[in-house]
Amino acid sequence: MLRSLKKMLALVMVLVLSSILLPNPALAFVSYQGQFTATRACEALSSIKKGTNPDNVTLTPGQIYQIAGKNKDNASHYLVEIAGVIPSKRWVASNCVGAVDSSGDRTDVGVSVVTVPTGDDYLLALSWQPAFCEGKPDKTECQILAANPERFEAKHFVLHGLWPQPKSNVYCNVSGGDITYDKQKFWAKLPAVEKELGPETWERLQAVMPGTQSNLHRHEWIKHGTCYPGSPEEYFVESMALLDAFNKSPVQALIASNIGKQVAIKEIDEALSDFGSDAGEKVEVKCSNSLLGELWVNLKGDITPTSFVTGLLTNSPKANSEEYTFCLIDDARD
Repeated sequence: MLRSLKKMLALVMVLVLSSILLPNPALAFVSYQGQFTATRACEALSSIKKGTNPDNVTLTPGQIYQIAGKNKDNASHYLVEIAGVIPSKRWVASNCVGAVDSSGDRTDVGVSVVTVPTGDDYLLALSWQPAFCEGKPDKTECQILAANPERFEAKHFVLHGLWPQPKSNVYCNVSGGDITYDKQKFWAKLPAVEKELGPETWERLQAVMPGTQSNLHRHEWIKHGTCYPGSPEEYFVESMALLDAFNKSPVQALIASNIGKQVAIKEIDEALSDFGSDAGEKVEVKCSNSLLGELWVNLKGDITPTSFVTGLLTNSPKANSEEYTFCLIDDARD
């Protein structure tokens, strides 16, 4: 994991030059309100980039639809509210919208108009829940684990989040009020994104993201998921697929078999090599007070429910160097 200063400086120079010399296409999300009457049975997409349409939803000719936004000032797509489907907000091509009954383009007070990079760099954060609960024993999810120390999260990684990069890529098309709630950790007041998920997805998310007890999922969606090229359903399903890959890998087996013991970073790197010989260089092992807390995984590419982690690691940037050479694996039973 340790890299020479020379290599790090070289990488920084490459990134700086790339940002100067290469174009950075972006997609802008603009708040916009209006309504229109559908004249054609056009597709209603959950993701423009991926072209996905869960349940093959189409507009119903003759029906009036409310517009919640558009993808840019000179819109190619409008964000439309469609009742009775998940997710309920769908993208419809502008040539399907026709005449819009609106008072004109406007950005609502308190709404952020954000430019979203269309790159494919991500950071996947996986947590070791016993270590998290060591410092926050009063949280509901930690009290549940303390009372049931044989739960899934006692021996498996759990989902913290999937963060589009760079780290400044946050709060896309999010109102100022919701940003304030999020930063003040009033997560219960954030939009109930779980209502945008299918019942099976929500049930499974609660099992692999214990923080849902504290509305972590609402925070993750509002801060990071809104900048992801997909719907809430896609964001969480694809995040969980990545988590599954790590929980079925030698690195989970290594950690689970060494609970209560110290593990060398070098051993974790060797276990990660199941994803590729240099996979350890793409993953930062986060230890706090010598306790293994998280794995921060750099990924690059188009993420789908069937994406192979090996492929997403291949062209991803190298991770930061660790501060420790050993990490203690915390035990939920202590």
